[in-house]
Amino acid sequence: MISDLRITSIEATPVTVPMKAPLRWSMGVETGTTRCIIQVHTEAGITGIGETYGGSSTVRAVKFLEQRFRGIDCWSVDRMARIAQAFRIAYETFIPAHVYAGIEMAVWDILGKSTGQSVASLLGGTFRQHIPVSAYLFYRYVGEDGIGGEDTPAAMADRAEALVEEHGFRVVKFKGGVHAPEEELATLRALRQRLPHVKLRYDPNAAWSVETAITILPQMAEVGLEYAEDPTDLIEGMSRLRAAVAVPLATNMCVTRFSDIPLGFRMGAVDIILSDVHFWGGLAQCRKLAGVAETLQLGLGMHSDRELGISTAAMVQFAAATPTLMYAIDSHYHDQVDDIITTPWTYVHGGFRLPPGPGLGVEVDWDKVRHYHQCFLQDGEVNEFFDSHRPDWIPILPLY
Repeated sequence: MISDLRITSIEATPVTVPMKAPLRWSMGVETGTTRCIIQVHTEAGITGIGETYGGSSTVRAVKFLEQRFRGIDCWSVDRMARIAQAFRIAYETFIPAHVYAGIEMAVWDILGKSTGQSVASLLGGTFRQHIPVSAYLFYRYVGEDGIGGEDTPAAMADRAEALVEEHGFRVVKFKGGVHAPEEELATLRALRQRLPHVKLRYDPNAAWSVETAITILPQMAEVGLEYAEDPTDLIEGMSRLRAAVAVPLATNMCVTRFSDIPLGFRMGAVDIILSDVHFWGGLAQCRKLAGVAETLQLGLGMHSDRELGISTAAMVQFAAATPTLMYAIDSHYHDQVDDIITTPWTYVHGGFRLPPGPGLGVEVDWDKVRHYHQCFLQDGEVNEFFDSHRPDWIPILPLY
């Protein structure tokens, strides 16, 4: 074991990687993903890699935390979390949880490399080697090369069937909130008819009023939903809906902090909390979340928001080490044109395999980072809360 793991410097490089076709959701369009690739350097010469959301603002926040973390031993994960939390309270808009999460990810990578262990081993041991993934299914505009354009129930069923056949998915997550609820109900029925043995989940990103959700969700339940994710907004709305409809409700919108859990639990607003290694503030916090969810007998899944290969590795390592994470994790990976790691992820029987090797188990392709950093400098940060096909449209929820 290498002992001198004091942090000497931290670097953050923003990149923008496009999608194969623009992905539509209730509040805009995802044309790509902007991420920050993070390097944490140590006295021992070991460098860890991490990844998180955002561009220039994330870089500034990382450099702010670098001054506070320089000289701290990487084994002091809890101390660093407390420092970041203190500054997050003081600078709520400047040091969001995902910034520290990207740094912490790199620290776990260092700890794994220094001990010859995987991050999953450090998090408590490997429980599973294969991590099931859901096929994320979006309405898509046509991309520049002609890919995409799925906008009808039949076209969406064709796309889902192709994904299942190509990658072996056993779960399909339909991202709705784009068309009227009746149209998306028709899409769910088409998916069930085409894929009778696949689990279906539905996520309109809080596009519905409570009244609409109470009316439509029971009809959607007839196709056998695994769960509905955030059909309506806020703990109050989700609570009213759950009391009226016998469909499991999942969230990554109304319960996103530990302080949300007591109220959400008491009001019966959710059945499943979707963890996120960025939103929840890192792998250590996600491990804590798993314990809280188990104590309260809440289900545990994992949210996705266009992760590249490093964050995908962190998700896989956490899922591999968490026995109570029983739902297939979400991933946008099949919709992205490229990655910035040397060996991009491939789906095996509808999931990802835990990579061999210490730390996160992936390495960075710095030529790709430089290329997609230039894309960031040229095109800027992806704005997912905008639809260029409808420039005057304002995404004010609820939409229906």
